[in-house]
Amino acid sequence: MATKMTMPQMGYDMQEGTLVRWLKSVGDEVSLGEAVAEIETDKAVVEFESTAEGVLLELLVEEGTTVAVGESIATVGAEGETVAADGDDSEEATEAEPVAEEEPSEPDAEEAPEAEEDESEADAIPLPASPSEVRASPIARKLAAERGVDLNTVEGTGPGGRILRSDVLAAEPMPVPEAAPEEEEPAEAPEAVEEPPMPEEEAPEAVEEQEPAEAVEEESAMEAPEEVEEPVEPEPEPEGQDVGLVPLTRMRQQIARTTVGSKTTIPHFYVSTDIDMTDAMSLRKEINASLEGDARVSVNDLVIKACVHTIKGFPKFNSSYTDDGIRMHDSINIGIAIADENGLIMPAILDCGDKSLTEISAASKDLVQRSQSGTLHAEEYTGGTFSISNMGMFDVTSFVAIIQPPQSAVLAIGTVQKKPVVQGDSVVVREIMSATLSVDHRVSDGAEGAQFIVQLKEYLEHPLRLLV
Repeated sequence: MATKMTMPQMGYDMQEGTLVRWLKSVGDEVSLGEAVAEIETDKAVVEFESTAEGVLLELLVEEGTTVAVGESIATVGAEGETVAADGDDSEEATEAEPVAEEEPSEPDAEEAPEAEEDESEADAIPLPASPSEVRASPIARKLAAERGVDLNTVEGTGPGGRILRSDVLAAEPMPVPEAAPEEEEPAEAPEAVEEPPMPEEEAPEAVEEQEPAEAVEEESAMEAPEEVEEPVEPEPEPEGQDVGLVPLTRMRQQIARTTVGSKTTIPHFYVSTDIDMTDAMSLRKEINASLEGDARVSVNDLVIKACVHTIKGFPKFNSSYTDDGIRMHDSINIGIAIADENGLIMPAILDCGDKSLTEISAASKDLVQRSQSGTLHAEEYTGGTFSISNMGMFDVTSFVAIIQPPQSAVLAIGTVQKKPVVQGDSVVVREIMSATLSVDHRVSDGAEGAQFIVQLKEYLEHPLRLLV
């Protein structure tokens, strides 16, 4: 049985995506989880993985087409399987029509004028039973139901014959063009125009033909200065309005929606602390000296590893709030903020729970590279359960971050800098990093947030525990 693959929702508020490029062609074999297309969201280009196994029977969407979430984009089935036989409703419709015709055949004399209504109702019967058989967008289906349009009678103009919203709207006024007089009116219209000039075009009044010409010239002369004045007058207005106005990109619009939604729906609270990173920085140097090639452990990798250990003791910070309750996540997927000239994205390193420090380092570098090349997977883009935002490379000492929905917490860390610290009765120089935890107050309270960040501090100030 053929399976429809639909546009996935890669983001909690994603409504549509653009199919950038097909990685497979019709007739190619695809396995479950294999990348078949590249999809551009508001923030990044990610690979779309097959949700079925078999042969790619048809591509329903052309490259460069924007598709709503949940709409079918391709069909996968068995080799040699005919899509029309399984996906088309023409056979079922023809089978249903005779049944529908037999019912009105009894009261033919009485219900003869209502034959068309019965046929439309009969055609509509198969739709509820198998709505996927009619290739139509969700918007087209909803509009057809509201307007009483039978989708079986509508010819789709979308990819693969898909019925679009415009097709449903076009089907509504179909009876209007049947009125032939409306088409004849244009022919009568010129006659109506010719009638008024007949009295003006009297034979002796040849001079009058020049007068309207002069009048036209006068009118054009009158209009000429107006046309010159019109562009001159409005020019200063738009120039004044557009100065300094930068159009919003799709990514910036998405960031605006996400951050506004987060701050208006998630009650944030914050806890901060200073972490002594002196021993962690020394351990990092030793590890990097022992690694071969370009492999290197960053400060961010140490923080990720420390967050994983801390989350295991405080699983509530690896959860999402829902109206039905707090959803606890089995895997620990740490999202890392990656900034470029277009904006900010936060893909996740998946399954960090059992990864070593060097494995986290390699996965982090790979994630950054693939985010820049546009080869992220959908799960990496949407599967984060806890996030870290590091602005230390910009010499920022401290800041607070906005929670990435539907996560419940995010850690913001600044640069590691040398500071004088009082130890006992003496002042020593230590390498200090400021950290601030943003927490969803619906999921956790201040005391738990404080315990979490203190435990995180304990791991980073005693980094050997991260290697156990």
